[in-house]
Amino acid sequence: MRATTKSTLSRARGFTLVEVVVAMALLSLVMLVLGSSIRSMGASAQRIDTRTAATDEMRVAASFLREIFGRSEAQRIEPPGTGLLFSGASDGVSWIGVMPPRFGAGGRFFFRLKVETVSDGSTGLVLRFQPWRWEQKVLPDWSQGDSRVLLRNVDSFVLAYGGEGMELNWLPAWPTESRTLPPRVRMQLAAAGSQWPPLVFSVHPLPANQGGGGSGFVTGPQ
Repeated sequence: MRATTKSTLSRARGFTLVEVVVAMALLSLVMLVLGSSIRSMGASAQRIDTRTAATDEMRVAASFLREIFGRSEAQRIEPPGTGLLFSGASDGVSWIGVMPPRFGAGGRFFFRLKVETVSDGSTGLVLRFQPWRWEQKVLPDWSQGDSRVLLRNVDSFVLAYGGEGMELNWLPAWPTESRTLPPRVRMQLAAAGSQWPPLVFSVHPLPANQGGGGSGFVTGPQ
């Protein structure tokens, strides 16, 4: 009878204070690890979402630029200049090209491609554009045109002209007095913390019977 009573009292006694403290410490450690893991998973998911969004933006931007670079218009600069309405710099380029009809009003437009500060305070690859008329022989006031952010969170942006392959004979700027246009434009950029592979766009002139008789970039004051 005494043995039974002693066993019953032992079971009823429960946990000691030390056991409770140890259990709470272990539980706190487990919660800390779980919280850290959840935060890491959330940060990883956010980085993946950012990278995916940047990839989609880059794919659309590359396709759009390839199309409008490939249908360009050549125009002489206003005398006494001797070159074309073209000038290519390492930080920006402008040209006369054909706007694809699916993006709105078709026809020939002035375009300018450059990295700018956008509305949210970040840096973005911005395409500015406005309609071009035959009598226009100078570059427009870009503040009066429309704009479209092609890619956000741009860390670096460098253009080069001419060239062969990815590395040979690329120029950081195209001579303003040149009567010919670069056959290719190379774009190197980093965005959303990632370095993108270089993109090369071929410059194809419009046939003479489509107006202008050549291809035409126009790059003006950036």
